[in-house]
Amino acid sequence: MKFPFARLLLAAAVCCAVAACALPKLPKWSLRKPVPKATPIRFPKEDPSDPNGKRRQIGKVLLVNAESGFVLVEIRGAMPPDPGLALKCFREGVDSGVLTVSGERQGTHIIADIVTGTPRKGDLVFK
Repeated sequence: MKFPFARLLLAAAVCCAVAACALPKLPKWSLRKPVPKATPIRFPKEDPSDPNGKRRQIGKVLLVNAESGFVLVEIRGAMPPDPGLALKCFREGVDSGVLTVSGERQGTHIIADIVTGTPRKGDLVFK
């Protein structure tokens, strides 16, 4: 006994398979929800208390050795400046010298070489 609908079912299955192959495939990533872009955290480079917004105080001169050409600076922050960074000293709002951070540091104290000027004890040091 033959099945009268067998040919009809086979033809319908072939049509469905051909039609499914003709449909465009969706990429896997299009099925996922879009991931929001990460925003980098930026810390302020300037001191908000500085009206010009150019410098940030990082410490104070504790000791000056003019003969050897270095100063001891007490840092007022968690991160000491990197070696080789140029710092400026100010005394009562007037530029008193330029310093370069050396590699020596201990806790909140760093050594900086005097490049120009005559810094004194108590001068404020800015980045």
